Amino acid sequence: MKKIVNLSFISAVIISLMTACVTAPPRSSQNAFKLIQEGRISVKSTQAFTDCLMDGFDVASFVLTTASVRQQRRVEGYRVEVITNSAVLISADVFDTGYVKLFESEVAALVPTTEERNVFAECLKKFQAIN
Repeated sequence: MKKIVNLSFISAVIISLMTACVTAPPRSSQNAFKLIQEGRISVKSTQAFTDCLMDGFDVASFVLTTASVRQQRRVEGYRVEVITNSAVLISADVFDTGYVKLFESEVAALVPTTEERNVFAECLKKFQAIN
């Protein structure tokens, strides 16, 4: 347990230093974000999918003590993001049409985002539209 706490602390310090020294790109900077996963869910499930991401990202980001999860209502749907020190690490778009996308920021290059990727995949599997 002590090793995990030490790793968490070290990761938090590294992330703090990285994001403090680098200007974090905004989500509107498309070159700074890479599409990781995408899919389609039932139109009726957009809010439930968003809630699934919020809950899952919150648990997945627990190790990063400076990370937080936020949800925004957008014109065409929702955006759920994992943020640390004002830098977006992971960003998911959930469109009202049922189309969903997961993006990873270039800032996350040294931060493991495997758990967040797994959360997105699990939520997609749970709410995936059946054709």
